Amino acid sequence: MDQIVFKLNETLNIIGATRNKIAVESKTRPATILDLASGDTRTIKLETMVSILNAINEIAAKNGVNRTFGIEDIVEYIPINQEKKDQ
Repeated sequence: MDQIVFKLNETLNIIGATRNKIAVESKTRPATILDLASGDTRTIKLETMVSILNAINEIAAKNGVNRTFGIEDIVEYIPINQEKKDQ
């Protein structure tokens, strides 16, 4: 029934980075990254999200990943009508 799906782990696999690397590069507490990756977070500041995305995109570019990552690569919203179709 969750309408929010956290996709940070998938994105980290694509760019070849660890949660710790993102925490260091984005200057974000490792616990915040862990909560976001595991789906245990309830809130996140927009400025934190921007820092994480900036770090993801910098690491992706360094690792030769030729695309820009956005919020949808970290958090996905599933509309309630789509959620019911999938059941």
